[in-house]
Amino acid sequence: MAQDAGQELGLDQQAGLPRSVSDRSRPVRWLIWWGTFLRRKPLGAFGVIVILLIIFAATFAEQIDRHPPGQVFRQVNPQFDEELYQQSLVDPMVRLQHPPETFIRDEVVMRNTGPSATHWLGTDRRGLDTYSRIIHGARVSLYVGVGASLLAVIVGTVFGLTSAYFGGRVDIIMQRFVDSLQAFPPLILLLLIIQVIERPTIHFIVLALGIVGLAPVIRIVRSAVLSERENVYVLAATTIGASELRIMARHIFPNIVAPIIVIFSASISVYILAEAGLSFLGFGDPTVISWGRMVNEGRQLGAASPLLALWPGLAITFSVLGFSLFGDALRDMLDPRLRGAGGRAGF
Repeated sequence: MAQDAGQELGLDQQAGLPRSVSDRSRPVRWLIWWGTFLRRKPLGAFGVIVILLIIFAATFAEQIDRHPPGQVFRQVNPQFDEELYQQSLVDPMVRLQHPPETFIRDEVVMRNTGPSATHWLGTDRRGLDTYSRIIHGARVSLYVGVGASLLAVIVGTVFGLTSAYFGGRVDIIMQRFVDSLQAFPPLILLLLIIQVIERPTIHFIVLALGIVGLAPVIRIVRSAVLSERENVYVLAATTIGASELRIMARHIFPNIVAPIIVIFSASISVYILAEAGLSFLGFGDPTVISWGRMVNEGRQLGAASPLLALWPGLAITFSVLGFSLFGDALRDMLDPRLRGAGGRAGF
């Protein structure tokens, strides 16, 4: 019979019948899935392009930054007037009739300059290259977004899986912990955690954001585990004597990976925006380059230099938009309720 099946398979291949996707190797299946994703989800594909650009900028910042982000640029004072300067040497009262910059012969800091061939996005109020700072700021945003999302997803998955599988007192105690987290508005809870230390580092900010994002992850994972726990394969594993740890790790967890992946991808944009908000309010790490703090510095100049707030604001907008579009598209592709419709819902 095995030979007959092999002969039939060979006849099918000779006849030119297409192979099933499940019959192909894992790398090929991944390529087919991503090709389907990019074809069916144009907005999700746009999000993927934005994410790849952010990763490229964060990875190769030193190669594409044009100038060191901490270099202060100086120039010959364009407001210096030699004639007035010579008059001021004879008559000191001349200095009272003109701005102080008119009499400075030395080089001055290139503050708030517009885009040019040397500085593509201009310089800020400290004479730093805006383009270079935005490129290096992508590292901070990506680190905070991915780091906080990983922390929340890993810890939240362990909590939610344990809570739902064991139930009883374990579930009650863990859910009261979740209730205590959700009792505070997210911004208030985040500010309370940040205020624990005087000068929070970027690593502490990642920790604080991960703690704030624990509650929704635990709730989602718990609900997914509660539905999977009653399936026949869990009962069969229990009957043959499989340990509880093995059942959770080898049988339940692989079946709830899809919502966990969606939570992880969709949460990155939230954490990027949260870190930018903290830096904008002055609660971020002052030792790193943050897009939120750059927006605040540009806002203080107002209409005098509106581009200084525009460029980092656009960086935040496109980063959040890219991860949000990718997360939404990924949710539709992995949601079994939408597979029959080709995963086109919402796009």
